[in-house]
Amino acid sequence: MVRFLWPTLLAGAVIVAAVVSAAGEETRIELEYLDQMRDQATELSRSGASIRQMMSRITDVDRAEFTTVFDSVLIDLDVALAFVADEPPVESLIPVWALYRQTVQTWDDGANRLSESILRAADDPDDVTVVNEVADALADLRAGDNLFRDLKAEFERAEIPDPVSPLVDVRMMPSDSGLISLSVSYVAAARLSTNSLGLRPALGVSQVVTDPSWQVSVEGQAVVPATESIVVSTVITNSGNVASQPETVNMTLNGGAEPVFAQAEVPALQPDGQTTIEFPPVEVVLDTLYEIEIELILSNPDSDLTDNDLRVQFTVNPG
Repeated sequence: MVRFLWPTLLAGAVIVAAVVSAAGEETRIELEYLDQMRDQATELSRSGASIRQMMSRITDVDRAEFTTVFDSVLIDLDVALAFVADEPPVESLIPVWALYRQTVQTWDDGANRLSESILRAADDPDDVTVVNEVADALADLRAGDNLFRDLKAEFERAEIPDPVSPLVDVRMMPSDSGLISLSVSYVAAARLSTNSLGLRPALGVSQVVTDPSWQVSVEGQAVVPATESIVVSTVITNSGNVASQPETVNMTLNGGAEPVFAQAEVPALQPDGQTTIEFPPVEVVLDTLYEIEIELILSNPDSDLTDNDLRVQFTVNPG
């Protein structure tokens, strides 16, 4: 009787060992999958922090930094989207996988829309629909944050094996403020003329010179050598991040019996480009104080309106 019992016991032990081994293998697969998800969440947590930090100082962010930050965020989200493109290796992980997939898809929609709408606001100050676009993007980011909190709770289910370390907190929403008020403030900040977020030229009057050239006296006064006429020239510079359109520049010489007025066209200028505009000769009188005013007349958007007018005083040496 005992002789026949041993084979039965051995067979049972083999079956138990196989079941335990299979269970152990499934647990290992689950843990590897959850560890990958945890590592991605850590990277996404850094991405969320970079969005919050940048949006908190949007008035000082230039276009290059803005696009660099969002490109990096979207790359991290692409990694996560590729991870959730296929179902998990074991059925027990489907609830976690489904929540994570919905979370990263919602974040990806929000990050893409926020990046595009903020740049559109900066590039087109007359776009009245962009406030709603920014608000919708922020709503997506907030919804993704809420889904991630649900995902963390799903990680704590008894059926889910404990990973080496828990999920970190991830928050993509830049602020806890209301969506509309936050959207309005971001759009206004993106449109400030003092930042370089938008694709706009920045024409400015950078220099005024005369021929004959003036010299600065010990009193700090510009003095032109004795002459009966002078030629006024001005240097116009585009310090913006996009080419300018043709514009107009005016020159007014005050100090004589009557003001002298001249006008010229400023050609289109590439970023960091400049041109010298020379006006026709004007008659001057010796020992007379004059003032030259150079004024840019702009018909297109410009990112800096503080440098479009320049005034210089000079006297003509009596000889």
